[in-house]
Amino acid sequence: MPVLPWSSGVHKPVEGEQLHVLTSRLPLIRYSDVPRFLRWTLKIRTQLRTAPGCVGYSLDAKLLSKTFWTLSAWSDKEAMEAFVRSGSHAEMLSDMKGRVGSPNFIDSTAGPADIPLSWAAARTRINELR
Repeated sequence: MPVLPWSSGVHKPVEGEQLHVLTSRLPLIRYSDVPRFLRWTLKIRTQLRTAPGCVGYSLDAKLLSKTFWTLSAWSDKEAMEAFVRSGSHAEMLSDMKGRVGSPNFIDSTAGPADIPLSWAAARTRINELR
């Protein structure tokens, strides 16, 4: 499955604004959980489109290794945390509990000029901390 292209959210950053970036690596335990995760992905992408503070997001699904990478930018960490605890995303956390191996989450920052975010830089951040 190819990388889903960067999609813009509702928050439009202004010059000089410092954005919160979340990079995640989500390895599934079983191949049989891949379809379930993909269904959640569609629901969560719908939620992201209108999430307050969301600048943009992308997903890279490595189906052969059962690993999903997410990359998103937010107005601030609080907006991102509110998203995580609400709607489809919160439901997915409950439903996928025990189906994800050892995930990695990396918080960082970016500026408006860095949007859309680079997958190469995101993977570097994750690999440096694994």
